[in-house]
Amino acid sequence: MPKQAAKPLTPDQVLDKMAKYCAYQERCVKDVRDKLKTFDLPEEERTKILDYLLDSRFVEDKRFAKSFVRGKVNQSGWGLNKIRFHLMQKGIAKDIIDEALELTDEDLYRQRLIDILKTKSKTVKAENDFERKRKLAAYAMQKGFEASLVWEAVKSLDFE
Repeated sequence: MPKQAAKPLTPDQVLDKMAKYCAYQERCVKDVRDKLKTFDLPEEERTKILDYLLDSRFVEDKRFAKSFVRGKVNQSGWGLNKIRFHLMQKGIAKDIIDEALELTDEDLYRQRLIDILKTKSKTVKAENDFERKRKLAAYAMQKGFEASLVWEAVKSLDFE
C-alpha cells in the first residue's frame, strides 16, 4: 500500500511544535531558523513564528550561549577555544560569546583540565615522559584548551 503524503501543518501547529522544541532545551536563533525551514510554510509565516518565539523569549542567544558553555565545560570537557568556535558556527555574536565564556570559573576550569589529563595519561602509550607530555598536550589542545594553560598543567603532573 503506498504511503500517503503527510498533511501539511498549519502555521499555528508549526508554532506549537516550535514552542515545544524551544522549551525542551535551550536553542539558538540559527537552530530555530533551520528547524523552521523543514516545514512547508511561506517565508513570511516562518518569520512571524520566529518573531513570536523571540518576543516570548522561547529563544534567546545569550541564554543559549551561557547554557552551552556550562554544559560543554562541565559535561563534555571542552576547552574554551573549541566552545568559542562552535558558538561562532551557531551564529552567536562575538560579544555574547565573550560574555558567556567570562562566566567560566577559572579554578574549576583548570581542575577540569587536570582531571582530563590524568585520565588520559592512564591510556597514553609513550617511550618517555617527554613523549607522554607531548601526547597529553596535543590531546588537551584538540579538546579546545588554551596552549599556555595546557603546558602549565602538563608540567605540573607527576607520572609515577
